Amino acid sequence: MCDMILGIYGAGGLGREVFELSLRINSIKKRWSQVVFIDDASLVLNKRNIPIYRFIDLKKKFTKNELEICIAVGEPKLRSILYKKVASTEFQIATLIDPNVSIPDSTKIGCGTIICKYVSITCDIKIKENVYIHPMACIGHDSIIGKNVIISSFVDVAGNCVVGDEAFLAIGTILKQGITIGEKSILGLGSIVHRNIPSNVIAIGNPARVMKKNIDQQVFK
Repeated sequence: MCDMILGIYGAGGLGREVFELSLRINSIKKRWSQVVFIDDASLVLNKRNIPIYRFIDLKKKFTKNELEICIAVGEPKLRSILYKKVASTEFQIATLIDPNVSIPDSTKIGCGTIICKYVSITCDIKIKENVYIHPMACIGHDSIIGKNVIISSFVDVAGNCVVGDEAFLAIGTILKQGITIGEKSILGLGSIVHRNIPSNVIAIGNPARVMKKNIDQQVFK
């Protein structure tokens, strides 16, 4: 058993999902001796009854050789903030890929990315840092997924697509081949995207249309 500890930054629902993912990984690779949560909120509901640390306290308790950290929040902007916060320390940033997901050698996965079960990752893809891909998503050939992106379940990104940094693709979004999604844009539930979507907007529908600017840069309100 490895002596490394995994710190899951975010003790909410997504954090618990990542906790379950860590158990599946550990059942095969024995990668961590312990899993803990990290959360800076004043009140955190601990449904797993495992240790929860504030980040400032964690830095005093563990060394860089004892702990690696992954980001488990669903807001792209907050993912970016927390990733930079951890990267500014000496702690390692963990990349988590479900054991049943096959990654071809031609596809490159960035540091801190989390890929859940039943995801299809095909060939010659570039997935950048700190991306979160929910179960049952599909990423097509030659696509590029930017930093801090959220790809929800049942999202289908066809070949040669580009998804900009901090974009959010909600459940059931489908991208036609060759589509570009601008950075910090949100695609609503069930969006069918036939044309490029600019940066910093909220779009939804079939075909997906821009509804308004993404002024708040916040998905869950």
